[in-house]
Amino acid sequence: MNVLEVDLPAAWQNGLRLRTATDPDGRPARISAMAPEALAAVNGDFYVFDGPRVRGLGLEIRDGCLQQPPNDRSAFAVSDQGKPYIARFGLRAGLLTPGGADLVIAGFGRSPRAHELILYDACTAVRGDSIRAEVGYLLQALSTALVINDTVSARVQQLRRQAWPLLLAPGQWVVAAGDRQLTDDRFAPGDTVGVYMQLQPEPEDSVEVVPYTAAIGGGPRIVRHGGVSVEYARESFSRFFAEERHPRTAVGHSHDGRWLYLVTVDGRQPGYSVGMTLAELASFMNSRLADFTESATNAYQAMNLDGGGSTTMVIDRQVVNSPSEQTGERPVANALVLLRPTARQ
Repeated sequence: MNVLEVDLPAAWQNGLRLRTATDPDGRPARISAMAPEALAAVNGDFYVFDGPRVRGLGLEIRDGCLQQPPNDRSAFAVSDQGKPYIARFGLRAGLLTPGGADLVIAGFGRSPRAHELILYDACTAVRGDSIRAEVGYLLQALSTALVINDTVSARVQQLRRQAWPLLLAPGQWVVAAGDRQLTDDRFAPGDTVGVYMQLQPEPEDSVEVVPYTAAIGGGPRIVRHGGVSVEYARESFSRFFAEERHPRTAVGHSHDGRWLYLVTVDGRQPGYSVGMTLAELASFMNSRLADFTESATNAYQAMNLDGGGSTTMVIDRQVVNSPSEQTGERPVANALVLLRPTARQ
């Protein structure tokens, strides 16, 4: 096992930050190559392939910008003040028109269906280099760029039809509409509209609604409010996945939110390590972690991340655990990384 402990207030005071990392081309990549500037990193979410590209299944936020909307599984998030959270999130996004209408944004980075609005921005991963829809509106932010749990005013710069190049800068969006969603009299070039994204945690998670600057999905939750709570069925994982021993990666934090824990468990290597069940991992995070940390504290909240052959911890560009893949470190979709101040400039 490897345990990385981070004093978050001290880290923030010294300019360190948590963020997610992916390959710039959206392809699978080793963490050591994906984030060579990172002080430390672990593998992130479960993922699927889309041709040669890959994407995480759950929530991902990078630098306050939504990369991937949430699913029905747990996610780890951190606020702009460096406070950690674990919750299942729902997302509500919309467009506020000059006439007072609140139009629901149904998705991100894909072609809209007849009754939908879809949002594209500089962060949105799309296939190809153009957008196709019946109607599209190019928006320019009037102040700061959009962050999660905020509303930003934007000016309608252009109206486009059928297809147009996808060349968006930070603070620019395209709202693409299906043929039954918008008519030209809703708003026009020169109008000011509002764009918002509200990331809402499930009520039982008792999580503040704040601007989140980084988040990564995974699941399931394994420690809730200081007690073992392996919620694999609730988050649509199989019993086999939970009860068999595998390599594991986990993230957790202390009761006061000061201490962050990143944990990897090697496995599938007879004679060295067979891995852990989720119940064993939860028990370790909940009751034995204090024996291995300078803070002498256990995880009050914790969740599982992708594991198996993906389980990897990197410190200063060096893989410090023993990945189970015969070829060594496996390419993955994304990672949770701790960056020095110089790496963020």
